[in-house]
Amino acid sequence: MHDTILFSKISESLKECCEKENISKISEVIVAVNDRSHVNSNNLSEYLRNYNENLVDDNIKVTVRIEDLPEQTAIIRRIEGEASKCQS
Repeated sequence: MHDTILFSKISESLKECCEKENISKISEVIVAVNDRSHVNSNNLSEYLRNYNENLVDDNIKVTVRIEDLPEQTAIIRRIEGEASKCQS
């Protein structure tokens, strides 16, 4: 699988954003990558279901947009989901 490091970076960044914003389940995410990336909606959705199963909704909607970005760079443009019930 190409872009394994990028998948991992996206996954970790999503975890960090969700912790920061008190999101318990992601229902939708929009990510931007460059035109040479092999990341697409299907393989990113599969990756997140496999490695972030406790954070993503079973019916997560993943959109990947192509933008003018450096290689191995992704930008999380939008996250939607459920707020955590427990707040510290």
